[in-house]
Amino acid sequence: MSTSYYPPGWDRERMLNAAKTGQFDSLTEEQRDTWREGFKAEFGAARFRQFVQEMFKHEQEGKGIPKAPPSEPGFMETMRLHERRCSTCRCWKQEWGFVVYKSPEIRGDDPRWKAGKARFIQIVEESVIDSQGFPGLEEVMRRLRFEWVEDFDFGADGEEGVASVAKAYEARSDVPAGLRHSLCLYITPSSLGSILDSPLPSTERRQLRKEIPFVVAVSYKSMDYIPGAAGSEVEGEVDQEEEEEYEGAGWRGFFNVAVETLLDSLFPAIADQMMTPWRIGGHVEGGDIWCWANRYGVHKAGVGYWDKRTRSVPM
Repeated sequence: MSTSYYPPGWDRERMLNAAKTGQFDSLTEEQRDTWREGFKAEFGAARFRQFVQEMFKHEQEGKGIPKAPPSEPGFMETMRLHERRCSTCRCWKQEWGFVVYKSPEIRGDDPRWKAGKARFIQIVEESVIDSQGFPGLEEVMRRLRFEWVEDFDFGADGEEGVASVAKAYEARSDVPAGLRHSLCLYITPSSLGSILDSPLPSTERRQLRKEIPFVVAVSYKSMDYIPGAAGSEVEGEVDQEEEEEYEGAGWRGFFNVAVETLLDSLFPAIADQMMTPWRIGGHVEGGDIWCWANRYGVHKAGVGYWDKRTRSVPM
């Protein structure tokens, strides 16, 4: 382990207790930056975040402040409440997660695809780091599953490929209950690039990152919300007054969603089927990315998370 990036006379133990002893305030901004970047370069952003959390823990203990217990993750709360309402439901005691389709534009033997899958799993696993220690979390995470569909021939790409994904997912009858939702996930070349090339979520808060990793959430029921389309609830021509009676009329049936929010934000929104896909992401436009089901829960493409132009669907 290198100590060249520590201030003169400092080591790991002294830095770990620096906030507790008040010595961290004596460091110059340059010394703090040198240590921060050096630590990240040697151990990675995730380890740096854990180290800072340990520093905070030592500081709290030094002040006699009891450690706050880890909070219940949103997906575990959803499972618990669902089972409370349905005493005979056992699906959350089994495998749970998402079905993930690979775009035919991505070659299966492409090294970036293998690396992208590994990084996708890393981002998902790091997304629950703040809840580590919560009772039952490890057991629930062991049952988490992503079913990768890599060899399906969509016969198209782009938005036509998205429609093929929706039809293929809707037609399946073998999807486990814990993975069967109103939405499936789709990885396109652009989303694969975002997973590989965007900073890891553990490096900075989402508000401070301009680019974030995302996948495409595809509604297999999207046709139900487009009056006039073949296969929808109302086929043929419909006038404006009639169309407005149908929720989400004309929406595209898919939206980008941040990988880091799949478990704690998207899963709770769809697992109990309390919200339609359009209610969740119908207001997400273009290359914007859904992060959370609230007014400012959309990461604006090229702008960032805190863009007040983000619109919300009336509830």
